[in-house]
Amino acid sequence: MNSTDLTILVADDDLPNRFVLQTILNKQGFRVLEADDGLQAVEIFENEKPDLILMDIKMPNMDGYDATRIIKERSDEIFVPVIFLTATSDNEGLAKCVESGGDDFLTKPYNHVLLKARIDALLRIRDLYTTVQRQRNELASHQKRLDRERELASKLFNNIVETGSLDLPNINSLLSPMSLFSGDILLAAPKPSGGLHVLLGDFTGHGLAAATGALPVSSVFYGMTAKGFSVAEIIAEINEKLIAILPSDMFLAACMIEMNPNSHTLSIWNGGIPPLHIYSAHKQDFSKEIKPRHLPLGIVGGKKFSRRIDVVEMHEGDRVFIHSDGVTETIDPGGSMYGRERLSKMFENNINPENLFEEIVNNLKDFQAGGEQQDDVAMIELQYQQELLESMVDFKTSLSSTVGHPPSSWSLSMELGADIIRHFDPLPLLIQSVSDLQGYRGQGQKLYTVFSELFSNALEHGILELNSDLKKTADGFARYYTERQSKLGELSTGNIKIDIKHSPTRKGGELIIRFQDSGEGFDYRVARTALEDNISHSGRGIQLLESLCEKVKYSEKGNIVEATYRWR
Repeated sequence: MNSTDLTILVADDDLPNRFVLQTILNKQGFRVLEADDGLQAVEIFENEKPDLILMDIKMPNMDGYDATRIIKERSDEIFVPVIFLTATSDNEGLAKCVESGGDDFLTKPYNHVLLKARIDALLRIRDLYTTVQRQRNELASHQKRLDRERELASKLFNNIVETGSLDLPNINSLLSPMSLFSGDILLAAPKPSGGLHVLLGDFTGHGLAAATGALPVSSVFYGMTAKGFSVAEIIAEINEKLIAILPSDMFLAACMIEMNPNSHTLSIWNGGIPPLHIYSAHKQDFSKEIKPRHLPLGIVGGKKFSRRIDVVEMHEGDRVFIHSDGVTETIDPGGSMYGRERLSKMFENNINPENLFEEIVNNLKDFQAGGEQQDDVAMIELQYQQELLESMVDFKTSLSSTVGHPPSSWSLSMELGADIIRHFDPLPLLIQSVSDLQGYRGQGQKLYTVFSELFSNALEHGILELNSDLKKTADGFARYYTERQSKLGELSTGNIKIDIKHSPTRKGGELIIRFQDSGEGFDYRVARTALEDNISHSGRGIQLLESLCEKVKYSEKGNIVEATYRWR
């Protein structure tokens, strides 16, 4: 900076001294302001904001020490150098100069060269200080803007990737990100016919880059669950979506489950998540583990991708524990890992499963002992409660939100061949079509259950010829669903015909739903246990249909069923 751009205030009650300094400074190119006491020096400083001050110590009204203190207090973040003018060089006086805020001192008489050197040195420091302050303010402003953007992004992210039904009374969950955004995700949503879908996922990496993958996963999960798609269909769609959008070095280890109260089952697809621990309320132990059998999502697609589902029998009070590897990879201050063995002992040694989730969380905290978190952590516990699961219904799609229009007459027919049945679940599309044609207020759960039972009976007992009696034992139960997957994968013949007719009534409408399969049929005349008394895993379909429909009629060999459903 040129000297002519700089202003120096000379505060001295001695007029000849001021004149000498003014002459010297003017010759050096500085603009000079004058004050004859401390009060005037403070006033001129506040009005003119000089770049440097030459301050005499002994002045009337206010001495140089007090004037300097006030000036330094009022200069805020601006560095205004003050050079004390003194006739003494004793240590006590010089120390007082420093204590009052002085930055240097100059003894009388003044040496022109030394004066210029002292002024230049302090002005260079002032310029450096100003530069640092400007950069600090720019950084602070940038950080404030960044914090605001991160806060906004976090709110948007949390609103999009909603946790759904994690606040249900049969669920305990933990989601602890190592930074603002989590690469682990926990999603839960009720099924249209009752029951629950849950997905726990762990993206490669951490922070925002990993968390952005959760947005499409959340959208597919909630959208397809609300429409009634199965775990296999949802997982396959998520996989295709991630393959299309993720970079090659990024993937999602994920476990998705379905708790189905209608069949008393737990359906599991596990790709890269640590083994599930299942507590048996009957046996009172954690004797069952479901290990991952698939690659994480986003790695392979097409025919190489496996939709195979593990199905486990569930009883009242059973519990399921799922966690990401962030749990076992928690590090203590000494660098040791929590590990699977320590977690397994928590399950093996537990006496009261009601408190197990909380005990694991507390054990992790004690182990970490205030150390830095090295990974995102996700863990969830779900308890099988039949009545609660049956009441879980959440229709966010057209089955509940479509405004019901006046009942009208219409019909719908379709025929499903083996190729379609083998590769595609038509049930969500069928129910969506029926809903779009009419719009049924408050009928979603009942309609979904009716169509689901009709389709399941036609497929499993008609086309695939599965025997429900297998589900009466634990071994047979597992064999039933193994055979279902195997036969469905090899299906080459067979068909299901569906005819739906709707007629308006005085108070609403009447749906006549007719399913016909190409199977051998079954003996529908056999006496069956009443629905309220049936706690087994089979024989509930017919009772459910009869409880929901005005009339259920079987014909031929039992491979044709016509259900009449009335709504208001």
